[in-house]
Amino acid sequence: MAGVRILGSSKVGSQHNDSLPPSSSTHLSFFDVWWISLQPVKTVLLYPEAAISPASFDSFKSSLSLILPRFYPLAGDLTYQPTTGEVTIVCSDESGVTVTEAESDLDISFLAGDPTHDMDSFFKLVPNVAHEEMPVPILSVQFTRFSCGGVAVGIALHHVAMDAMGQYKFIECWAKTCCDGSVPSGDLNILHDRAVIKYPNMDGLKNETLKDVAPNLPKV
Repeated sequence: MAGVRILGSSKVGSQHNDSLPPSSSTHLSFFDVWWISLQPVKTVLLYPEAAISPASFDSFKSSLSLILPRFYPLAGDLTYQPTTGEVTIVCSDESGVTVTEAESDLDISFLAGDPTHDMDSFFKLVPNVAHEEMPVPILSVQFTRFSCGGVAVGIALHHVAMDAMGQYKFIECWAKTCCDGSVPSGDLNILHDRAVIKYPNMDGLKNETLKDVAPNLPKV
């Protein structure tokens, strides 16, 4: 019976921890807390004609570690702070992204071309992340090799960390780094500091919204 078999998992951290900001927490804005109780956004990237070698998985992980300093909240966990009642993205020296390696005998060409979409198979190509209780990982990824050739990259990314444009920039930067072996030069205009968002009574609105969308913290 066709399916996906998990081979193992490991945690990938940043290769340049000294470039991370001194603060270990990213405070959420009023606009972020709306998404706290939802599960991570799941994305599957299919590469039916990709040439896969034994070194492909190592390149997949090493390129991720190279770009994490630019996208440092992705290495953290969505965490409840009981002393303040706040929810923040917490990064530490032990933080990182869980990377799962898998193999499959599914037909990747069929998955990529089928207009009806085999949703059950797609979900097997993305990490299954428990999100019902904090801490919740911001990012988890899965690398699946197909016996017929090709590879799938499954991404589970919590929406509190970034919007769709931010996810696009992350994937684009990761892909270029994986191909070139180095982080793209130049300013990507990436900003993680929510302090730039100004709105009257922002903290009050955030606290009230948090109580509405997640009244049973740390359970969400």
